[in-house]
Amino acid sequence: MSSLYTRLKITLGSANADDHALTALQADYPVTVTQGKDIVFTPGNRQPDAGVILYPGGRCDARAYAPVMQPLANIGYLAVIPQMPLRLAVLDTNRADRIMAAYPSIRRWIIGGHSMGGAMAAAYVYKHPDLAGNRVKGLFFLASYPSGMHAMPDSTLAMTLIYGTHDMITRSSEFEASRQRLPKHTTYIAIEGGDHYQFGSFGNVEVTATITRTEQQRQITQALMQFVERCQ
Repeated sequence: MSSLYTRLKITLGSANADDHALTALQADYPVTVTQGKDIVFTPGNRQPDAGVILYPGGRCDARAYAPVMQPLANIGYLAVIPQMPLRLAVLDTNRADRIMAAYPSIRRWIIGGHSMGGAMAAAYVYKHPDLAGNRVKGLFFLASYPSGMHAMPDSTLAMTLIYGTHDMITRSSEFEASRQRLPKHTTYIAIEGGDHYQFGSFGNVEVTATITRTEQQRQITQALMQFVERCQ
């Protein structure tokens, strides 16, 4: 993070979903949307063969990620955003267990998260090596990376790290330093002009991006689609 002040601001603050995100939560054929402890986008035109779980960032409204996740359901994947207690994934790192148990017919899962959520998704995968390569086929990071205690440089699991070059909260130097914690086959995708918060649709945050949110989210969704497709 850029400073102790910024870390405290993120932890103690709260980033809320805006109208753009709330619109993406409306059910629209061929996708059914359910909201409870988890926000679930279910494709209505076919039985999904893969599921994607996105852990929200720290103190971030889970609904804000709807514009990024709904398109995955549009092309046939189950997409799930857990609503974490107090909006902190660190308080329910194992939420993926319950999500996967609720959908036993789906045998291929891709797990990841934004900011703190990505670090907690990595912690989950690290602590469940029996799942890696079996039910869990991939791990993705959005403006995030694993902590040192959850480093996985020797993992054979497919991984990708997507970040914005204008992220003023998590710096490019931090992403570069995290390479030693991830396998050499990890793919790194830099979104030119993208920032930290446009990975979701928030209404009360400072935007530092030099590209529009629509463009940043288009690139994020495209990258996630391509990643899910290769996580077999």
